[in-house]
Amino acid sequence: MERDQYEKNQTHSALVAYLHSIRFSYLLNVFDRLPKGRRLRVVDIGCAHAKTFGLLNARFPIDYLGIELDREFAAAAVQRYGGFQNFRMINDSIEHHYDELAGADAILALETIEHIPEHLVVRLVEQIAAARPAVFMCSVPNEVGPIVWVKNLGSFLTGYVRHREYTWPETFYAGIFQLNRIPAHGTGHKGFDWRWLAQTIRHNMKITRMLSSPFPWLPKTLSFSVVFVCWR
Repeated sequence: MERDQYEKNQTHSALVAYLHSIRFSYLLNVFDRLPKGRRLRVVDIGCAHAKTFGLLNARFPIDYLGIELDREFAAAAVQRYGGFQNFRMINDSIEHHYDELAGADAILALETIEHIPEHLVVRLVEQIAAARPAVFMCSVPNEVGPIVWVKNLGSFLTGYVRHREYTWPETFYAGIFQLNRIPAHGTGHKGFDWRWLAQTIRHNMKITRMLSSPFPWLPKTLSFSVVFVCWR
């Protein structure tokens, strides 16, 4: 099943599993800073099988809403967590449910925004800003600069899947910042530019921190992914 393969990909090797775990480590640090003593309303955009719910629910009092377009991912999340009274799932595109953002303490989009058409990303960021959550956190892969060479070559050598989205000439051009030499970004990784997202967020919210992976202090050109944290 597609959802099973997704989870296998995320644990393909110890290194891949570690890199995918970084955003959750950052997420827990963010939640440690949120107000204590009351339930926190969390909206998780592109939640996949809702791993974030399991992680947060074990540590914090939350009311969780996951919004996931993929039917199999949403069904898997409901199968695992549907018995929890503080868990709710919407199997649809976020563009039809902007009203759900109102009143959220935390809005999350972890490894999600690169899979949303860019014209919708602009509207989404505007709607998140209008909802004024205590914190907005998103993470996206770094698909521009020399790190793309490292990621795709490493994927090829270890039998992982991410390099298959690219041709080798496209990998080369992405690595030298020549995104005009590869197809325009759609809803995958290829052609995605985190710098564009940074400007889009910056026009609507204050970016409190931009973190790198696997270490927060890494220069962005050497970071596997980029994490944005926006406190109100």
